Parts: sequence; structure tokens; C-alpha cells
Amino acid sequence: MRSSILPVVLRVLPNTPTIKVVIYDGKPLANLVEKIKTAIPDCEIQVLSQDELRDLGKGKPEYEERRPNTEDVACIMYTSGTTGAPKGVVLSQANLIASVGAIQSLMGHIFAPEQDTSLAFLPLAPILEYVVELALGYVGLQIGYGRIRTLTDASVRNCQGDLKECKPTIMIGVPQIWETIRKDILNNVNKMTPLKKSVFRGSMSIKKANVPILSNLVDSVVFNQVKAQTGGRLRYVLNGGAALSVETQQFLSTALVTVLQGETFLDSSTEILLTWTPFIRLWSDRILRVSIALSAIQP
Repeated sequence: MRSSILPVVLRVLPNTPTIKVVIYDGKPLANLVEKIKTAIPDCEIQVLSQDELRDLGKGKPEYEERRPNTEDVACIMYTSGTTGAPKGVVLSQANLIASVGAIQSLMGHIFAPEQDTSLAFLPLAPILEYVVELALGYVGLQIGYGRIRTLTDASVRNCQGDLKECKPTIMIGVPQIWETIRKDILNNVNKMTPLKKSVFRGSMSIKKANVPILSNLVDSVVFNQVKAQTGGRLRYVLNGGAALSVETQQFLSTALVTVLQGETFLDSSTEILLTWTPFIRLWSDRILRVSIALSAIQP
């Protein structure tokens, strides 16, 4: 966990007597580590930084008996609490392995580990982000880490935003992110001269209609300026957490990048449904979606 979370940990420790080890990243506040160690009476908690943990493991052999079994608990993922008190869902190693395998089976052919880079900016608490990062790590993609507040140039000073700096080819996000990107693009379009506005709208119509030759032309001449704001290399983005509006998915898929939609059922396992690229069709200003069930459900 981040060191900034440690004060919260200190508050809840008296109610969690089973905690034996706390591992953190970053620099904690003075004396906070010592307070955590003695937070539970008659039990000293081991508190380690990631560097200390790494040093403990250096040079030590891998023990076969320590490898997890498929039914061993991998993590306890908490629901959002939007429909009641948050519930801890116990996910096994088999749950996560099945989900990673399903993503690899369905999408593995689109990944190019030598060229692709993913920009991660969501917390790992949402199951979608967690499993997608596991899958990207499995296939060997580079993962850069940013923050929602520093994604674009408009939110930073004297440096580039995370998108331009990382130049990702694959991103995972929630509807709010994609709605914000669409809004920023439209705001910039509204500042254009009437002629440039007409060119942009005409280009959108050409791209939607998939007009031969002209579609590639508007992509390289008109939409390249839009794509440059996100680093210029995006190939796919995956939306999760909630459904993205048809208008936003259509707009971004036309002007920026192919948008996939993922759905999760945390109580069952992890990713279950994914709107897959070959079944996305733009027709009469509508997106026809076909969702494929991933073989990732484990009891």
C-alpha cells in the first residue's frame, strides 16, 4: 500500500487482530511505523517497506512447497458499497488465472509486447484494472503508471502530461475519463473557426461511413491532431466500471481510438463480458454491440 494510507491502517488495526505484516511504499510520517507495530496489545506487527521486503528475498531459493494451489485465496476484493455495505469477495488463484487465460485467449493476438505500452492510472481496487494488469504483465507488456490528475498537459505545469510522456497504445479507464476526453476535444473544436469546424464535422461523417481512401486521409490529416493529445500511439482503450454512453463510444472510436467495453461480476469471478472489436459496427449513428462471455467463471 502507499505510505499515505498508513494512518488509516493505524486507525483500523485494533479491530483487525489477525494482521501480522504491513508492507508499504513511499516515505511514512515520523513515528507512524512504530505506532503501527504496537497498535495491537501483546502482538508486535511486522512493518516493512518494499525495499526492505525486496532485500529479505534476495539470494533466497524458491521453495516448491510455498507455491500456491489453485484453491488458495489470492485476494479479497471489496465491492463498491453502492447497493449496501461493502462486501469482501474472496477470489481464489483459479479465479484470477481463469480470467487472465480468458483475456489471453480472446485478445492475445492483438497484443504486441515489443511495441505496446499500457498507461495505468486507476487504483488496483477495481477488479477490472487488477485483472487487466495481471493479463498485460502475463503477456509481457510494459506498464507505465500515472495519475488521473496528471494525465493531460492542461493539468500539469512545466512538463508534459502522463499521456504524452508515456505514449500508451492500450489504456483501461472508467466512463468519467472518456467523457472528459470527449468534452475536451469538443471544447477545442468549438474554439475553431467556422471553416475548421466544418472540416472536423465532415471528417467525422466520412470516417463513420468508412469511405474508401478518404477515411485514411482524414485520419492522417484531421484526427492526427486529436490523437497527438494522447501521445499519438493509442490502438485500443477498454472501458469498465459502468456502461459508457453510445454517443461517447461512437465519438471516440471515430475520432481517436477503438473503444472496447468490459463488464465485471465480482461475486462470480472477474471479467465476464467484453464487447469485442470485430462485432463493433457503426450504422445509422448507432453502435451495435455483441458481448462475448469469457470463460472465466470459477465457483
